[in-house]
This record gives sequence, C-alpha cells and structure tokens, in this order.
Amino acid sequence: MRSHWLETGTGTALLREESRQVAGAFENIFGDQFLQIGAWGDPALFRRYARTRRYAVVAARRGPGVDFVSAPEDLAVATDSIDAVFLPHILEYTEDPHAVLREVDRILRPDGHVVIAGFNAWGWWGVRHYLSGRRFPAGARRLVSEYRLRDWLHLLDYFVEPARFHHMAAPIYRTFVPADAPADDGASRTGPGGQEWRDSPARFRRWNPLASCYLLVARKEVFTVTPIRPAFRRRPQLVGSLVNPTTRNVA
Repeated sequence: MRSHWLETGTGTALLREESRQVAGAFENIFGDQFLQIGAWGDPALFRRYARTRRYAVVAARRGPGVDFVSAPEDLAVATDSIDAVFLPHILEYTEDPHAVLREVDRILRPDGHVVIAGFNAWGWWGVRHYLSGRRFPAGARRLVSEYRLRDWLHLLDYFVEPARFHHMAAPIYRTFVPADAPADDGASRTGPGGQEWRDSPARFRRWNPLASCYLLVARKEVFTVTPIRPAFRRRPQLVGSLVNPTTRNVA
C-alpha cells in the first residue's frame, strides 16, 4: 500500500511525526521477529527503529521495501511466530479490518505486541473524510476510531496502553509544510523554494479532538489454565455387606 499523497507536504509532515511516535513506541519492544503489515511511506522509515533481530514488511502487492507478498487477511506466516506487529493504517485501507486483527492475533506469540497507527475518526481529518465522501485521506475505505479499536483488542484479550494522539494539522493537501505549523521542540527544516518546515507536536497522552492521528500499543495477554478436578460424591463405607452403622441404626 503506497499512496502518492504521502509524497506531498501533507504526507511528508505526517510521516515525520509518525516516525517519532513509532520510535517511542518501539523503545520497549524486543524479541526476534518484527513484522510490518502494509507499506507506508519510505520503506526504511520505521525499520530503523525496531529493536528486534529481524524486521520484515509484508504487503498485498510488490513494491519498494516489501520483503514478501501476502494478503493481510490471510498471512503466509506461521502461528505464534512473531514477537511484534506494526500496522501502519492498514485497517483503514483493507476491506475486512477484523480479519486482519484475527491474523495478527494468530501469528503473535504470547506476550507479543501490536502497534497500530490510525487516523482519528473524531478529529478534523475524520470530519473531512466523511464530508468528502471518504476521499480523504486518499484511498482510505473507513476510519476506525480509537475507542472501537480498543474494544476490538479487549475482545481478543489484549492489554491496551493509553493511546497517543498527535499531528495537529489541517485536513488539506499541501505541496510543502507551512512555516507556521506548531513545533514540539523548535526544530525546523527547509523545503522546496527555501520554505521552512517545522515539526508538529510530538505526543499527546490523552484524547485530543483536533488530533489527526493516534498510535495504539497493545500486548497479547497469556492466561494460565489451572486444571480443576471434578468433585465426586463420597461413597458410603461398607462393612462386609452392610452399610457402616450410623447413630440411628445403632439404637
């Protein structure tokens, strides 16, 4: 999945902000296998932040940076073989987001993590999405709200961390990032024609109605099953062929 609008100023600003969010989320995720489902932006953009031995990108179509081709709803990946999964907006671009989540649950190992980047359905970008007949962002079939996604993950027995809402940007396509865009650390860059690019806020720890995107991290919980033996009724003790006497029949 690769959208041409990601190469515009709007897409560049979004990817820059999301790369910071993902870098922070990946800091505490370790293991051997990290799988990204769906190509999003520069093929090496998120790979460099992984703290696992291997990082692979799977997508439904061939493209730059795609390691192997497989449908997100039916992954050619062994069960319980992946330590962490990253979903960069794949739920908004697939026909069946539930099937994708079920596949993620199947391939994740116990205590594995899933990191999901999504568009805020209740923010400005969400409003533009519905008012434009689902033509913004380009190609997105539906927007999955953070609340609904959290509910889906809870049903799959995942522990969900507080979401990170970010990217305070207007829902319009720009050829470059405006110089008056808010910055979290005062950092700025130079774009085409000498235009100054400034970074957007790095992180919001709680729901923000104006935020364009959110990042959700969840861990697959493991429940220990303790076998319970069935309670059998105690049989009366026999003496010879007679029932063990009680106080009633002794008298």
